Amino acid sequence: MRTIAIANQKGGVGKTTTAVTLAHALAINGYQVVLVDLDAQGNASASLGREPSPGLFELLTNTRPIADILVNVRENLWLLPGDTNTAKLKLTLAGESYREKILANALAQLDADFVVLDTGPSRDLLHDMAHHAASQVVIPASVEYLSLVGVAQEVDTLKSVRDHGHPVEVIAIQPTFFDSITIESTTNLQHLVDSFGDLVLPAVPRTTKLREAPAYGKTLWEYLPAGHTACVAYGHLVRRIVDAETTD
Repeated sequence: MRTIAIANQKGGVGKTTTAVTLAHALAINGYQVVLVDLDAQGNASASLGREPSPGLFELLTNTRPIADILVNVRENLWLLPGDTNTAKLKLTLAGESYREKILANALAQLDADFVVLDTGPSRDLLHDMAHHAASQVVIPASVEYLSLVGVAQEVDTLKSVRDHGHPVEVIAIQPTFFDSITIESTTNLQHLVDSFGDLVLPAVPRTTKLREAPAYGKTLWEYLPAGHTACVAYGHLVRRIVDAETTD
């Protein structure tokens, strides 16, 4: 089972869109996938046409077994939902021993090919637990200056996690909200490539279609035609993950 965290220490960079898109694509490719919503806003649930619910809170506080919490949302795809109760975990678990490993230990009982973790917008206990549960991280990065700062912060954080004994690596940096007609987008995308090389994938374009899809409870693969530029861009991320699976 490979656990992949979608993380950037800045909000509004397309983490949930990336997490849902990747998770559903892997499921479409025949893999058994669990999508975990670590964001108290519960947006992963809404993006899949489901109401947010306190599944993550119940799992990590040992209120309900994981088998009773998982929601089958698409063929081969299960959701471990979250809601505003997720925020309470930061206080509830703060005093626990080895709290960074609580999520990893809870997910170890899953029987899946992939677990995709949709993280919140800032570094906190849940973010740290995601780092310690994941073997790989995808960093979405809107092509604006502050998002690039978030990428650098995430890379530094992962180095610290590795230094403390957990082997987690960045597998891809996914540029988002790219506007080819603006100098800012082009300049910041080039800065990403100059800094991180082949880790940087083709950029996902800015398009209202990506904002519309969750309103209909549909993923990108259900809402857009296969040849849409956003589908083509996210297809590179899917291939990066699947190719790594084949290589392993």
